[in-house]
Amino acid sequence: MTVDRGELAGTGAAILFHFALVAALTTTLAGVAPKPEPPAMEVEMVDAEEIGLIAAAPQPVTTPPPSQAPEIAQAPPAEVAPPPPLPTPAPPRIDPVPAPRPAPTTRPTAQPRPTPARPTPAPRVSRLGDDFLKGLPDAPSRSTAKPAAATFNAEARASIDGAIKRQIQPCADDEPFIGAGADRIRLTLNLRLAPSGRLQSLNVVLVAGDDEENARYVPLVEDQAKRVFAKCSPLRLPAELYRTPQGGWSNINMTYRVQ
Repeated sequence: MTVDRGELAGTGAAILFHFALVAALTTTLAGVAPKPEPPAMEVEMVDAEEIGLIAAAPQPVTTPPPSQAPEIAQAPPAEVAPPPPLPTPAPPRIDPVPAPRPAPTTRPTAQPRPTPARPTPAPRVSRLGDDFLKGLPDAPSRSTAKPAAATFNAEARASIDGAIKRQIQPCADDEPFIGAGADRIRLTLNLRLAPSGRLQSLNVVLVAGDDEENARYVPLVEDQAKRVFAKCSPLRLPAELYRTPQGGWSNINMTYRVQ
């Protein structure tokens, strides 16, 4: 083991210090005055059988042992602190992958349902009597002004025909289907209307388009025409054309056909 000069010098200084300390203690103890002897004690003779002889003697002075120099030992090498643990890397972040959406299912195309053929109704006899117009309201027509010089010419006649057809069409749409071939039947109707537009009478003056196949539907078409005009009465027509020297809608013929 190698000892450097610094350690030798320190060891020698410690030894000299201890020798000096021992010499100082020795000199101090030599200069201390001796302890005086205790005075003579009177001894009384007592029966030895009853009391034992007790001798008292001074206690010896205990001299402290000289101090010993501390042992010099090599200091253990300093422990090297272990390096701090490396930080544990955080686990990589994994974003959840969205689940794929299911592909839309294709709905089967609905097949069109076959339209059942309409049954041909049995021909029936007209049940409307001559008083089918009984109970109809007699509301006045909206147009009451009557100009002095009104002419019922071809243009005025076409305007009246179009107004009547537009007003009775909703009532005709509510009628049931009569049968195949009934749409070929055409009726010429004579209408008698009051100034308020109320239907006073309706007569069939001509039937066209009937044959052996659809002749049985003629009474049904007549009944339908009467119901249509009765339900849509009164009609709203211009009052100035009700009656003129050239005619008017007070007495007018109309053509009716099943739609």
